[in-house]
Amino acid sequence: MNIAVFSDKFSGTLTAKEALNTIKDVLKASDINAEFFSVTDGGEDSTQIFKEYGFEQFEVFKSFNCDEIEVEVESLNINGLEYFESAQLVGINSTKETLEINSASLSEVVQKVDILGTGGSKTVDFGVGLLSKIGIDFLSNGERIVNPTPKDFPLINNVKAVDFYPEISIKVLADTTIPLLGNNSAYDVFGPQKGLNNEFIKQHKEEAERIIELLAKELSLDLNPYEQLSGAAGGLSFCLHQILGCEINSGSKYFLEATKLSKKVKEYEIGVFCEGKFDESSFEGKIIGELLKNFNGKSYFLGGQYKARDEKLFTNIFECGEAGLNDPKGTLKIATNNLIKELR
Repeated sequence: MNIAVFSDKFSGTLTAKEALNTIKDVLKASDINAEFFSVTDGGEDSTQIFKEYGFEQFEVFKSFNCDEIEVEVESLNINGLEYFESAQLVGINSTKETLEINSASLSEVVQKVDILGTGGSKTVDFGVGLLSKIGIDFLSNGERIVNPTPKDFPLINNVKAVDFYPEISIKVLADTTIPLLGNNSAYDVFGPQKGLNNEFIKQHKEEAERIIELLAKELSLDLNPYEQLSGAAGGLSFCLHQILGCEINSGSKYFLEATKLSKKVKEYEIGVFCEGKFDESSFEGKIIGELLKNFNGKSYFLGGQYKARDEKLFTNIFECGEAGLNDPKGTLKIATNNLIKELR
């Protein structure tokens, strides 16, 4: 059997490498040979995953994250261009509540790197914090709101461009094709993961639409928050692409091309695809969905939970279930052993 195992992170429980090592140990004990690949769509842990494919460090530097703590971060040299993972500064592991953080900590990074991987973020400010650092004032009854966060959105009733001449020309990698607003918006799909309830999501979408209209009028721009790729990293991709004019691409497709994995995936008869949760959003630009589109052999889901409506997307499904949240490695071993029974 010619087997490949591909794993994204299991958000909140296992990194891609930890998941692969767990699976590798079980397969090895059963004398089943396979090749193992960590994969990413440019979100959380993408820096470490790119390193596994031989891409080297470009620079290490200190910066303040969204918790206003100085941290050491790094960029990579990917084919001669400087790559940075935004989750290093606005990641889901922030200690603050979602409504209390913004994208302001990225204001220096976006002016120095060539490629920005988005995803795995906790912020939902669609770039308001970043804009406030580079020349846009967000006002409440004429008074400037310093460092605006989503909790301030109901107060914002005007915006003014003050010395707003950004020179940002980076390539933005979106980890999802889902739009910022609409019926199946980034807030609806990813908001609950960030601790937002349905009532707040509805209110926040209305506030976001209102503020976007203020920005469109002030900047004389035709802004479309319903466009695909606009919902990555809490809408940061919307800001960078539509307001700041940056090029935008699929993070998954970029990863597959940069690592040449898009060709290699076709070589295997059996593919085992792993992530914490597989659902409808997995086919909205996420890496496991993109890999599956490129794969021609028998495919198996091995991961935390399978929530997609169509259970025929894979040859078979092996889940850790809800117990995997408390014992991810133990339940993943059990699920892998169940997979082995079928492979034999």
